[in-house]
Order: sequence, then C-alpha cells, then structure tokens
Amino acid sequence: MYPEDVGSLISSIGLFTQTGGALLLVGLFAALLRAHPRRQPYFREWTRAWIWLLAALLGVVVQYAIPQVSGNSLAVRAANLLYQTGKLLFVVHLLCGTLNYVMGVRPRAFLRRAVPIAVGYGVLTTFLPGVLLNGVMLLQAPLIAGPFVLCAWLLLRLPPSRGTMGSRATGAVFAMIATLWMGYALALATGGIPALREPAGPLDFLLQYNSYLDLLLQVLLGYGMVVVLMEDVKREADDARAQLSVAHDRLQRVTLYDALTGALNRRAYEDGVGLEAVGARFGTAMMLDMDNLKRVNDTYGHAAGDELVRRLVQTVRGCVRPLDRVYRWGGDEFLVLFPAALPDDVVPRVRAALRHANEALADGELPPLELQVSIGAADFAGAEGIAGAILRADKAMYEEKARNRRITVPVYRMA
Repeated sequence: MYPEDVGSLISSIGLFTQTGGALLLVGLFAALLRAHPRRQPYFREWTRAWIWLLAALLGVVVQYAIPQVSGNSLAVRAANLLYQTGKLLFVVHLLCGTLNYVMGVRPRAFLRRAVPIAVGYGVLTTFLPGVLLNGVMLLQAPLIAGPFVLCAWLLLRLPPSRGTMGSRATGAVFAMIATLWMGYALALATGGIPALREPAGPLDFLLQYNSYLDLLLQVLLGYGMVVVLMEDVKREADDARAQLSVAHDRLQRVTLYDALTGALNRRAYEDGVGLEAVGARFGTAMMLDMDNLKRVNDTYGHAAGDELVRRLVQTVRGCVRPLDRVYRWGGDEFLVLFPAALPDDVVPRVRAALRHANEALADGELPPLELQVSIGAADFAGAEGIAGAILRADKAMYEEKARNRRITVPVYRMA
C-alpha cells in the first residue's frame, strides 16, 4: 500500500469516527434535553448545533461512501453545500446558545438574522467555479474561527460568581477549536506553496489527522456543555431545597408555635422541642393560669383578651433566660421550664416581673383592665421527672387559684 493510500485510509477512518462521535453527542444532548424539566434555551441551541454538525459530516461521508457521488460534479456540490451550510449553522447555534447563557440574548431574535447569512454564505461559496471540499473548508474558516473566539471570550470573562468549572472548561475548548481552525486555514492556504509547507510537517499533520483532532475537541466541548447544564440543574435543585426548607420552617412554626404569642405550643413539648438542654439538668416547672381571661373576653371582646395573653407572655419572657422555655399549654395556661433553677429562685422573679408590669401601666390615661394570674411551681431532677413536676405545678397552681391569690397586671382597655 502506497503512503498516499495509507493517508487516505487514515483520513477516511477519522471521518467516520468523527461522524459517529457527533451522532453520540446528538443522542446524549437530546436525552438530556428531554430529561431536563425546564429545557434551558441555551442547551436547546447547543443540541441543535450538534445536529447540524452531524448533517455537515454526513455531507462529506457520502462523498467517500458512495462512488457515484464522487464521480458526479453536481452531487459533489450538493454534498459540499450540505457540509458548508451544516457547519456554518453548527457555529451559529453554538454562538446563539452561548449568547443566551452569558447575556440572555433571545435565540429567536438572533437566529432570524444569523441563519439567512450562514445559508447564503454557504450557497455562494459552494457554487463558486472550481471550489472543491478543501476550498469550501478554506472559505468557511473565517466564519468558524471568529465565532469560536467570541464564544471563548464570553465564557472566560464571566464574573467570579458565574465562572464555574463548566463555563471555564467550555470556554477553553472554544479557544482551542478556534486555534485549530486557524491552523487549518493556514495549511489549506499554503497547500500550493511548497516553500511554506514542509512534507510531513505540522501543517500536513493537521490536514491528515484533522478528523481525529476535531473529534477530540468536540467530545471535550460536549463534556463542558453537559457540565454547564448539570451545574444549572444543581443550582435549581439547591434553590428548590432552600425553598422547601423555608416552607418546612414556616410549617414547623405553624405546627409548633402559638400564632398569637410566638411561644412554643403543647405539641412542641410533646415532640421534645426545646427540651434538650432542659432535660439534662435539674430544674423547675412553673404553671401560670390567667384567671379572668373569659371575663375580659365577654366584657371587652376577644381583641382585649388577646392583648392580655400577649402581654403576659411578653412579661414572662422579659424575666427568663435564653435557655428557659415558655409553652402555651392551653387557652389561658402557660408552662415555663427553668433548667438549673429552683422554685424558690424563679417564682419570686416572675411575681416581681408581673408587679413591675403592673406598676408601669398604673399611670395610664385609660382605665386599666386587671390581669389575674395564678402560679404553681415544682422541681424536677432530670428529664424523667419533668412530667411529674408539671402535674405537681398544675396542682399547686389550682390550689393558689382556690385560695384566690391573684397577681394583677393592668393593661389598657382596647378601643
């Protein structure tokens, strides 16, 4: 076999391999496009680009695979037209997708101008007298290298907040493809100048193995584009998880917190919310009951009663520590858990806070409403004793209610 036959065989194998690689990329991108729920516009344009590249390569393959085509000048020009137009539309859709990804340019508006230019240029250069496949490649080189340089520049200059591994890798491959096509243009342009072309030199190497080089960079480009899409999918998934977390927190707050006062509710206690630090120490369970809430509601309305409930919780919170827990136990009953504290320490503190609130409101201009509160407290030695302490505190609170021992805190009458 002569060297030129070996070179022709190598080129043919490379062409068919490159076409197979393009076909695999089309299948991969089409599958990802169908699987992605939002079908990103930039990725849709990149998928169309690979389809056009496959069509362009088929225009060259038929010239090698079908002898009748290579012997018919009209068929050769038709195949070259498919190659030229397909390659240019490949570049158009790559640039369109990149512009959409980087700047949000709408694909439809861009393609309305770019596609007719690419098709017109393809028709014009294909049917020029005496132009064969190598001439077609030479004529298309400027319109391919230029957009690849632009794509590389757009992706590599993204701000740090958007400069991901996928965008940088894709931009770098765009730059390599642009450089390679500049080499093709130089090799094709100097083909008839022996002084500028060494036999078996780097320019000859580029032309002989161009299909393999194209395939390698196309696979790398496709990989970079897939990474870009996966990064977008991950960002959307992270955002969805964040939104779900916010919704979960809101639902948890509705479920575990009292809407009126912001205190934990009885379900929160039953679920163990806030008991981690409390149960690991000794402490005190305190029950508070608003004795006159029903009378206030009946006399002045529920708005006044709600204000009394909020004021009680506000007062209690003002005299407890961050590690203490306040629960709304029932309609007018509240539970306060004090870890590492004894009843003799916390009961006087709460009574003093209530008296102070009473004194602060005594000089108001409107007639005050009296808030009557009964208190009971019991100590516990650990988590196992909390339930029993609550029962004893509840019993003590009812005993105080029966003895009519009242703590009064006036608040203003609701208008």
